[in-house]
Amino acid sequence: MKTTLRDVLQGIPATVVGGLRLGARDALVRRVFLSAGAVGCALAALELLTPGRAAALTGASESGAVLYAVIACLGFVSSGVGSHLAPLTARLAGSGQRAVMVSLGAGASGLLLLGATAVSTAPFATVLAAGGYALVYLGIGAAAPSENELLHRRVPSAGRATALSVQSLALQLVAALSGLVVGVLPAGPLPWLLGGTALLAGAVLWIQRDPSTPSRTANSMNSVQVVGERAS
Repeated sequence: MKTTLRDVLQGIPATVVGGLRLGARDALVRRVFLSAGAVGCALAALELLTPGRAAALTGASESGAVLYAVIACLGFVSSGVGSHLAPLTARLAGSGQRAVMVSLGAGASGLLLLGATAVSTAPFATVLAAGGYALVYLGIGAAAPSENELLHRRVPSAGRATALSVQSLALQLVAALSGLVVGVLPAGPLPWLLGGTALLAGAVLWIQRDPSTPSRTANSMNSVQVVGERAS
């Protein structure tokens, strides 16, 4: 059966409602959605504020555009490195949930560092800002695989596409709203701190593990154990 644009548009409300129901029923899924929103706020601040900061650093819009291209490349590389380090981060942290907390916390510290150096173009402040920028994308990149794995384990196969769609929608919607807020804030540290605070709040969500709803993996292991006991 051929899918039309009308069919896709008509399916959006049902997808959103289904995702919201998943988040309402399960605290872990809800944390994934809220974390996606926090990342959206952080990315909105980065993408809106970095071009102007690059131009101010170089003294001209043309050279600032070249610098911004280099910075964007650095961000993509840092994100890729973070994703590659996600399994190691989970092992060192002790679990996927703790890995998300550590990764988002690292990203938040990078944005706060960018806010602290927002009013300075001194060489040392510029180096710190470059490190903060890389740290943001490194943290976001490291958090994403762990979040996706947690979502995969928690949500049945029939609802995974819906969950991923709502996760993406949460990121994009919060990013759009945050962009409006960042645009009206005065220049300086405050817009950067908005993104950093949002990402820090996303990290705080993962401090405590919700024990009320066991994962599907745990349920499967328990079922296997029960079957084995009955067989013996």
